[in-house]
Formats: sequence, structure tokens, C-alpha cells
Amino acid sequence: MPEGHLIHHIARRHRAGLAGHEIAVSSPQRRFAAEAATIDGQHLDEVDAYGKHLFHRFGRWVVHVHLGQQGTFLWFPSPAPDPRPQVRLRLAAETGAADLIAPSICRLGPRRLRDAIVASLGPDPLREDADVELVRARFASDRRPIGAVLLDQSVLAGVGNVIRTEALFLDGLDPSMPAAALDRPRFDRLWATLTRIMERSAVDGRIVTADGVGRDARFVYKRETCRRCGASVECPIVGGRRMYRCPKEQPAWVSPSHETC
Repeated sequence: MPEGHLIHHIARRHRAGLAGHEIAVSSPQRRFAAEAATIDGQHLDEVDAYGKHLFHRFGRWVVHVHLGQQGTFLWFPSPAPDPRPQVRLRLAAETGAADLIAPSICRLGPRRLRDAIVASLGPDPLREDADVELVRARFASDRRPIGAVLLDQSVLAGVGNVIRTEALFLDGLDPSMPAAALDRPRFDRLWATLTRIMERSAVDGRIVTADGVGRDARFVYKRETCRRCGASVECPIVGGRRMYRCPKEQPAWVSPSHETC
């Protein structure tokens, strides 16, 4: 599933190429035809990203998109080719066109729709208005494994499986460690690591945590061996999703109540 960095990457592209223009809106697939007709020819006021959600605002209307597992937005500079038949939504201006294919959500609603969705989400590390103190407080009261908490969009918006895996590796944290066991220095370090990975990835449009290409651009995610030390990578299920852990670089967490002298 596309993570928050990609949604911000798309938003930046659409903001630069489409915002401020009157937009020809269509649905070649016809599944969004009535909604497209409602906003066709209107001025695109704003493109906003929050977590894994994308919003295009047209006056009193907003288009809400969640890419889900298979969705993608394709960008074509002008002159754009004819859209493919499977395009759910095309947004076109003299500068270029954006084609949405296979989203899990594509809907039109009043502007308050955006506010209702955002209210259900935790802070987004890529936004200037992110409330890090709120996230810290939620971690401090949560006994679930930190690997599960990082995927909970109501706690922290935009983090997905790749980013949580690589961030926990870089900070040497066992994904099974309770979030509440993370002291302030380690929380602050994790927040900084998440922000650094996501900011770079939002610019690149792909997640890169190590120098290289493909799987070599990551330390443990979908690797058989740790790129740093060569140890065999473990693949625990945490938060209902398979992730990747280096047993040497991420020592198993031991509860203080089980420590021995």
C-alpha cells in the first residue's frame, strides 16, 4: 500500500501543475462520471495531503482519494495522451493531466468531509502542524508492540510497513517492544528518524534508507540478510502485517520485570 510519503509527493506535483487552474474533470471509466460533471471546469483551489489521504478542493467541494493497495496516480505533461479506459478520474489543465487508476476510495463531498477524515487520524510527521507531543503521549499510554502502534493511523498518520520496518531498524528497536516502554530520548530519536525517511521519500517518490537501488536501497525490508551486518533477517508478524527485523542490530526487548542481576 502506498505510504504517506507518496501521497505528499503526488500532492506536491498536483499543487505545482494543477492548482490555480480551471480543471477539465472526467471519468473515462464512468464510475465517477456524475461527480466529475459536478466539478468539471471549476477552479482547483488547493491540493492537500494528510497521512495516506489526498484532497483536491474545488470551491465548496472536495475530492477525497485513498489509493489503497493497488491505486496509483499517473502524471502526464502537456500535451497529455488520451486516457486509458480504466482511468477512474482525470484532472487536466493546459499544464498537464493526472490520471487516477484503481483507488480504494474516490469520492466527492462537501469541504467538511476533509475535516471529518482528518479528525479520525493522528498527526502526520510530514505536516508543519504535526503535534509531536500528542503522539508522544499516545505512545506513553499504549502497551501494544511499537511495530503495531506505528501502523495505527489514529495514532500516527502516513507510516506504513516499509517505513516502520526501516525506522525501527535504524534506531535499533525490537518491533515487539511496547510503545509505552520507549523513553523520551528514544521516542524523540524515532520521531526524527521517521521524519527524515518520510521527507526524503516525499521528494524522491520512493522509500530509500540506504545507498543503492531496489532492495539494496533498504537495510532489512524484504531482504534475507541484514545489509549492515549480514545476519539472517527475521520476519515476525506485528500488527497483522509481516515485517523484517535484524536480531543483531535490533536486540530482543526484555521487560524490566524479567531482568536478572
